[in-house]
Amino acid sequence: MPYEGHGGFIERDILTPGDPLNPPKRGAVLKYIKAYKRAALEPRCNTQPFKSADEQVFIYVCGGAGRVEAGGKSAEISDGTAVFIPAGIEFRFLNPTDHFLETIMVVEGTSPGFVPNKMISVGDYHNSVPSIGMHWAHIGRGFGWDTAPKFANPMGFAIVSIDRFDIAQPHVHGSGCEEIWCQLKGTSLLLFGNRLLHQEPGEAFLIPPNRKVPHSSINATDEPMLWLYMGNRHDQIK
Repeated sequence: MPYEGHGGFIERDILTPGDPLNPPKRGAVLKYIKAYKRAALEPRCNTQPFKSADEQVFIYVCGGAGRVEAGGKSAEISDGTAVFIPAGIEFRFLNPTDHFLETIMVVEGTSPGFVPNKMISVGDYHNSVPSIGMHWAHIGRGFGWDTAPKFANPMGFAIVSIDRFDIAQPHVHGSGCEEIWCQLKGTSLLLFGNRLLHQEPGEAFLIPPNRKVPHSSINATDEPMLWLYMGNRHDQIK
């Protein structure tokens, strides 16, 4: 069900906190982050100023256009833009258009002693150089941030595509890996353990961190495919 959050966004949960190996309910698999959701702003509407002292927010715009204002900084945003808002920074979003501003929102908590950035970060994957060949077929693009985000978790985001009629390498992940793939465009086939599923736009999956569930995204069409990738890699901390 929808609910209001972050100053006036219409939010719908996709994944929620829980146990990635034994979810208490469908989608309750998040161990390290607090929320993974859809957040939309209605046409000709603005959010109220909002800030949190102990939460940081990553927002990816997957439809519409508008503007973000935070900490004395303003930036135009549209499909392909990412915004990272550090803890303690007051922000608001504005949608002056006749269409919904559609986003994916990821929220992480911070711990005592963490020192966040003093300004928001804004980037766009359209302006980045692609990285080609990860797991056979992934074409990844970062966001070319104007200021590097400072996450409280060892994580990062990218936009990933797979060419027409191509398949990524099936592989597994172990303890400490919180990896999420959200379909943005196209309908793909998803090899998930011993199941073959369809993944539609707006659906996200987390790979169980038990080294027993191989996953692979497959573009079985001649249409473009696009995913938002989040890698939260506590397993790579040294």
